[in-house]
Amino acid sequence: MTSSICGSQVMGRSFNDKDTQSWWNIVQYIDISLININIPLFQAMSYENLRVSSPKIVDRQFVKPLLCGPGPCDYWPAVVEALSRQIITPNCDEFYNVLDDIRAGLQYVFQTQSKLVLAMSGAGHAGMESVISNLVAPGETLLIAARGVWDQRAEIIAKRLGIKTEVTKTPMNSTFTLDQLEPELKRLRPAALFITHGDSSTGTVQKMQGLGELCHKHGALLLVDTVVSLIGVPFLMDEWGVDGVFSSTQKAFSGPAGIAPVAFSSRAEKKINNRTHEPPFYFDVKLLANQWNCYGDTRQYHHTMSPPMLWALRACLQSICNETLPVSWARHAASTAHFHKRLQEHNFEFFVPKPEDRLSTVTTVKLPPGVDHLEFTGYLREKHNILVLEGRGPTVGKALRVGIMGVNARTAVADILADAMADTLRAIHPKK
Repeated sequence: MTSSICGSQVMGRSFNDKDTQSWWNIVQYIDISLININIPLFQAMSYENLRVSSPKIVDRQFVKPLLCGPGPCDYWPAVVEALSRQIITPNCDEFYNVLDDIRAGLQYVFQTQSKLVLAMSGAGHAGMESVISNLVAPGETLLIAARGVWDQRAEIIAKRLGIKTEVTKTPMNSTFTLDQLEPELKRLRPAALFITHGDSSTGTVQKMQGLGELCHKHGALLLVDTVVSLIGVPFLMDEWGVDGVFSSTQKAFSGPAGIAPVAFSSRAEKKINNRTHEPPFYFDVKLLANQWNCYGDTRQYHHTMSPPMLWALRACLQSICNETLPVSWARHAASTAHFHKRLQEHNFEFFVPKPEDRLSTVTTVKLPPGVDHLEFTGYLREKHNILVLEGRGPTVGKALRVGIMGVNARTAVADILADAMADTLRAIHPKK
């Protein structure tokens, strides 16, 4: 006896696009005889060749905490629904409709008219490596303006790609001025400058106005990390002269990690089209642009993208576009300002001294001497079921990283968090 899935026939039963049965239900109609052709032989082969027993994977009880760290963030309601939507493939017109929706949304959130916008399959680091590897060739110089851990990651990636790296630094709780950067650009004449807009390890936000013009004056492209800043604070790619930018969806986008938006300027596009080096295949924007239909109906296969991630990113962008960027920026600014006011009422201190250098999406908070950061975050999680994180990179042992962003950028969340932090400090550090 034979069984097959051919067209819309499964074991004699017809299914079509309007059928309410899921494919899981369809599979149940496949006759077990498919594997019963020779039971003794089948059993002998299967049992004798197994070297690892099947593990017992059981569900556990888990109560999700309120996510108030530097990421990931809680989801938009539309994203929760989107993650369970139907599978789409490059054989479906809807697949390319979704890509078109995403590209239009990304042009809006990056504020660019460039056609070369798409999303990398991977976390924010995929976006970082894509931007660097496509725009800086082995042997060329990348100037890195470093103040946090993500600039350190850019240096590591660049070195592994055979790129010469030069690093200029500023104190971790401050940001760069144009006067600091221009002498280095003039001296080194790098192929590009890499800088982080919002830094989740330090809680700082870099002023961008004038930086693109300064880079271009000295023959450099401007590459920017907006993983934790995009959507939460203003970012204007074209107006600021940014040439390569990447982000990620688990921060102020309020989506899942695993897909990284990127965008390239016309100046960057020219370099990509005239390059003499080959970036890693997976990150090759020339090839990806054809898969994403950046220049028309190309529909060329590059790799299999994740449908849930595509639907989720589309849902994020749909929610953001419905709210609009100005409203989102204002909501983040207002909720963080309220949170800072509440922290000051409880005598918390900020790690970043200048208010203009403080990031709206992630606040770095100093604890009193003698207070263990891990004890503080542990008590906050155990007693209040709120997740904040200790420092990372240069801020380990120096600051807490507290995030109010995405759907959680609300004054009500700010109040809950401030009250819980005050209670935690009283509990583990009572006044003498």
